[in-house]
Amino acid sequence: MKTTTSESIRKREQGILLMLTHVWSQLTQAHPLLTRPEDRRRSVLLAQMTLTITLVSALASLFLMAREGRVTGTVVAVWFADALTLGIYSLNRRGYFRAGSMLFVGLNFVLIHFAPLLTQDSAWLLFSGMLMIIAATLLPIRSMIVLFIASLAAQIILGYTNPMTLSLGNLGIGIVFTISTLIFLVFFAHRAGLERDQRAALETANLRLRENETALERRVEERTREAVAAKEEAEVARERAERADRVKTRFLGNISHELRTPLNAILNFVEFVTLEMYGPISPEQRDALQNSLSSGQQLLSLINDLLDMTRIDAGMMQLLIEPRVDVHEIVKPVLPMIPTMRGDKPIQFITDIDDQLPPVSADHRRVRQVLLNLLSNAYKFTEHGSVTLSIKHQHPYVLFCVSDTGPGISPSEQEVIFKPFTQALNVEHRLQGGTGLGLAISRWLVSAHEGNLWVESDAGDGAAFFFTIPVSDPQPSDDIQASAMPDPNRND
Repeated sequence: MKTTTSESIRKREQGILLMLTHVWSQLTQAHPLLTRPEDRRRSVLLAQMTLTITLVSALASLFLMAREGRVTGTVVAVWFADALTLGIYSLNRRGYFRAGSMLFVGLNFVLIHFAPLLTQDSAWLLFSGMLMIIAATLLPIRSMIVLFIASLAAQIILGYTNPMTLSLGNLGIGIVFTISTLIFLVFFAHRAGLERDQRAALETANLRLRENETALERRVEERTREAVAAKEEAEVARERAERADRVKTRFLGNISHELRTPLNAILNFVEFVTLEMYGPISPEQRDALQNSLSSGQQLLSLINDLLDMTRIDAGMMQLLIEPRVDVHEIVKPVLPMIPTMRGDKPIQFITDIDDQLPPVSADHRRVRQVLLNLLSNAYKFTEHGSVTLSIKHQHPYVLFCVSDTGPGISPSEQEVIFKPFTQALNVEHRLQGGTGLGLAISRWLVSAHEGNLWVESDAGDGAAFFFTIPVSDPQPSDDIQASAMPDPNRND
């Protein structure tokens, strides 16, 4: 029974303590307008100090009045100070923390240093230490230093102008001790609360950090697994692509070879019939045979291009490099083909070839192939005007140039046209057909000779294709060297 009663009393006390704590918290909480954490903490501290000083000083004034049996000047000063302190408390509760802090410190400064003149009681000066504590908690450090100097100066001036003696009884000592102690307790309780809040915030931050680290580790593991899986898939896809590319290369090579052999036979027989080796033919038959021969030769050229491109992709293109090749001998077989390329178009053919050209180190058949491809393209895409073949010596190269007055090539397309199976996008080029392999093969062949192939053109202003072949060494070798040139565009 006794235990039950004591537990009931303890629970009642805990309930009362919780209620008082809740009331105190409600009376000292910061205004919602204060958003900065430091301002909110100082606002709570200011509310606690103003309420504590008001309550304690009011009780002290009642004790003084009971002891003296009348309302003394000190009691009136305390009541006046309590009224102002409550006003400051109200101002702080409305969100004006900074103004309330300045007024609170200023009020206590005035009371502590000027109340002795009114009451002729120097006991007020004992609270100057408390004033410094209040200033240190509410004001910036510079303001506190200014306040300390002003308080010291005021006490010195009071000591000289109005000397007073201190006659302090037990009650006065108790009042000074109680108010100072309570202010200290409020301050240290506030500091302890700050430390608890900081520890709680630090623990919360550490907990979130650990959670984030765990989540990050999980994400890293997931991304690692995904990256490994993606790498494996990419490797499989690459192997499949390489295998498919090898199959395609073999297929194109085989089919091109198988097509070229019978096509050559067909073209030979058509040419024999055209030459009337098997008897006379009529003009209509000759025209039909000429058309068949022309179409067959175009098909053979296409097959040859496919075969060359296949060899280039497979790294199997071989060049027969001769150390000293006469450039005129390369060009000579090309010139008779110009009328066939021109057809019935009103195009003038202009040559600008130096008479004295140094020998070049080249595969003459492949250089002639490049030259024929550029001239064929020039006539294909030019409807009227002129096509010019220029060959100049520009040490250490011989510079070839094929220019025309055709539709030209825009700057954005001047690199695209050198890619396999690609042509310029303008209508004139598309109407002429073609596979788009000639320029890609030509650039590879020129690069394999350690030269360069490029185009200079503007849309609507014709085009000029240039390529360089290196001049022969002054001390050439005696034998023709056959070499398998590496693909300059392959990255092994």
